[in-house]
Amino acid sequence: MRKIIKCGTLIDGTGRPPVRAAVIVVSGNTIEDVRELATAELPAEAELIDLSGFYVCPGLIDAHLHTSFNGEPDYWDIVLKQNTAYRTLVSLRNVNADLAAGFTTIRCLGEKDHLDIDLRNAIRNGIVQGPRVVAAGQNITVTGGHADVSLAMDIVCPQGLGGVIVDGPDEVRKAVRQQVKAGADLVKLLVTGGVMSEASVPGVQHMSYEEISAAVEEAHRLGRRVAAHAQGTRGIKEAVKAGVDSIEHGHFLDQEAVDMMAEKGVYYVPTFAASYWMTVGEIAERIPPYAARKAKVAAEAHARSFEMARKAGVKIVCGTDAGSPGNRHGSNAVELELLVEHGMSPMEAIMSATKVAAECLGVDSLVGTIERGKLADIVAVKKNPLEDISAFRDVLLVMKDGQVVKGPDKSEVPASEAMDFSL
Repeated sequence: MRKIIKCGTLIDGTGRPPVRAAVIVVSGNTIEDVRELATAELPAEAELIDLSGFYVCPGLIDAHLHTSFNGEPDYWDIVLKQNTAYRTLVSLRNVNADLAAGFTTIRCLGEKDHLDIDLRNAIRNGIVQGPRVVAAGQNITVTGGHADVSLAMDIVCPQGLGGVIVDGPDEVRKAVRQQVKAGADLVKLLVTGGVMSEASVPGVQHMSYEEISAAVEEAHRLGRRVAAHAQGTRGIKEAVKAGVDSIEHGHFLDQEAVDMMAEKGVYYVPTFAASYWMTVGEIAERIPPYAARKAKVAAEAHARSFEMARKAGVKIVCGTDAGSPGNRHGSNAVELELLVEHGMSPMEAIMSATKVAAECLGVDSLVGTIERGKLADIVAVKKNPLEDISAFRDVLLVMKDGQVVKGPDKSEVPASEAMDFSL
């Protein structure tokens, strides 16, 4: 049976002006039609979902998170004491918090033992409920690079924080092939140091240009995009020059870097929420001191870098790095507020989590906008997000693939099994 969604105001994710009193017709898991109520020819029998008092938007997309972490101040207990089966179950809980927050599509950028790929498959096959997952499998890093954890030399932790540790172009190529063989949708490279790795410095380039180029060439040959964790200026430029598809974090940009990104169409996923949560409140006192110091320096540079990227016309994408310290799954919408705080308009922020994010992930033929033929991923909020972007902190209805997975009580969202819409 078709579903008829009556919208108070429709913000369709394309950037077009909002439409009052719009109607969305859903058939199965697909949007069959979208039009103004006054001109709509509605099916004679359909299930009504009356959102006439709500603002309706596409399902949101979080382009950068990690499923098996959930804001813990330190990773050691997880990395050293939790096995893959346990972390997969934790991941299921975490991604359903993302879904309840209105994020119907997520991109996981690195997990132990490809657990994100198995989670994706279980959701896709209907074994468990969850958001649509775009999975990178294991991170690819180099010896001493970000995510190669610093332990005593006689203690072995071969995957670090969830990656494969390789050196040289040939090993990098093999690592890419391993991720694709395991079913990865894309490849994630750790080009520079990072905040949470004790021995690495965010500004230092760890992966050589030859290694990055080998990874990009191999991934693109196999039809996979490449996301690069790149915080330092030189590493960012080398990654862009080598042909990566997105820069993750990008704390230390300069004008040359943003011009290169704009010219090549490289997406920028700033993940403001990661440094925000590590520098506010009690979590800042509970993370390791080395991480607190690095997070503070990175956060100070981040705002300047973002402003340069925005003014240069770089394509900016919403990604939270959910799972990092203090950064809990389900609080994803804070990233939208931070994007607006740093200069984006509310409409631009919404598009960064819908249309632009879908393009970055390569799923724009399926999701990202409310248009005919797209999958029916839809969220509704009570307040106008174009006036107050924090409206997304309180998502009242979530539909994924045409099925309501979260909704307010029946008095707010009436539904009937068979309502007559004959005119």
